[in-house]
Amino acid sequence: MAAQEISLEALGLLQALLHHDYGEAHFRAGHVARHAMLHEHLPVADAAERIEDLLQTGTFDAQALQLALRGLAHSVDRMQLAALRRAGRLF
Repeated sequence: MAAQEISLEALGLLQALLHHDYGEAHFRAGHVARHAMLHEHLPVADAAERIEDLLQTGTFDAQALQLALRGLAHSVDRMQLAALRRAGRLF
């Protein structure tokens, strides 16, 4: 269940970035990082923290942000697959 919640929060982060709402994206990145850390999904937490750090100053390198987003997407995918395996829905 936590994996689904974290995935939805990560989608909210992506939506905020899509709409160029960097303040909201910064807030959501921190939220994703804390929630993932709470449930010990460390790769997701690390990727979200990277995005949060990039957005901290308000000026960021778009290429670095793109790489961080790819890292977040990859980590969320792996988290979801692990959750499905634990639930017996994927072999």
